[in-house]
Amino acid sequence: MNLTKSMRYRMLYILWAGLFLLTAVLGLIFPAAEGIGKAVLRIISILFFLPPWLILEKARKEGCRRQRNVVRMFCAASLILTTVMLCLNILSAKHSDALGNALHWILTVVSAPMVCSNFYVLPLFLWAALLMFSFGRMEKPRS
Repeated sequence: MNLTKSMRYRMLYILWAGLFLLTAVLGLIFPAAEGIGKAVLRIISILFFLPPWLILEKARKEGCRRQRNVVRMFCAASLILTTVMLCLNILSAKHSDALGNALHWILTVVSAPMVCSNFYVLPLFLWAALLMFSFGRMEKPRS
């Protein structure tokens, strides 16, 4: 039975990684989409946050602190690194284009849904919401 629980988490992590790759690639291919393309990219960026929410919800119900801490670590790391990269991007405005492009590529790796949606507020809010949800109350595991 423990193997099935583990496999479910594994599938959620694989789905999350797949959505990460999808948002990163789409963010690089369509940096300035308009119209329906823009809406589709924003929906995909929102869907990116579904697997970690499901992981947190499953961990809360099962009382699994390990899974909760993994998602918490990813959320905190993404928020911190995104803030640092956005500040570096702003500070590099007077420097070369190569530096700006390199920082943009790193930002794409750090926060793919933000770059994909080209709407920074919503993904940052969802990262923060996941981080706060990860500190929520856990149910006692059922015996």
